[in-house]
Amino acid sequence: PETVSAPLYILVVIIEVVIAPIPGGAIGYMGAARFGFWQAWPLLYIGNAIGTTIVFFLARRLGSPIFEENASERTRERYDALLRRNVLLLWLLYSVPLIPVDILSVLAGLSNLSARKFLTIALTGYVLYTGIVAFLGDFAAELVGVTEAISAIGLVLLVALAGWLWKGQRDQRAGAAKAAKPEQ
Repeated sequence: PETVSAPLYILVVIIEVVIAPIPGGAIGYMGAARFGFWQAWPLLYIGNAIGTTIVFFLARRLGSPIFEENASERTRERYDALLRRNVLLLWLLYSVPLIPVDILSVLAGLSNLSARKFLTIALTGYVLYTGIVAFLGDFAAELVGVTEAISAIGLVLLVALAGWLWKGQRDQRAGAAKAAKPEQ
């Protein structure tokens, strides 16, 4: 089970990052309860690093044309300048688990911030971020006596929730496309 559960956990973390409505903090804490601090930390880091990279490049590839069509050049320039001037703040946001940073990855992908600079900021910040989450999750699990079985059940429930959310979004898009299609 251990050889399956660690890759499954990384996959759940990646899905959580890419599909933003899934609560990432809970997944991180549950992973720490299941694996303990020293094993959860690198697993959580790997999942967040892969997920953030995917989100950044998806936004850059798919979102930029839409963003450029719907935002004035002045707005885009102001936004890009804001990101370039506040690199330390951006790093702090990726270092301390206070706010969900998934949307920041999308915004960075829409900006002119280079991929190398963004990934350096995010991936170095995640070292501290994931360490804090793994530590707090492990500490809380030891404090309340969470067992491995409970955290494994929680992981299965989160995967089911992710599937349900994905299906709901897919059905909603299909309904919107059907409504937009003219009747013949």
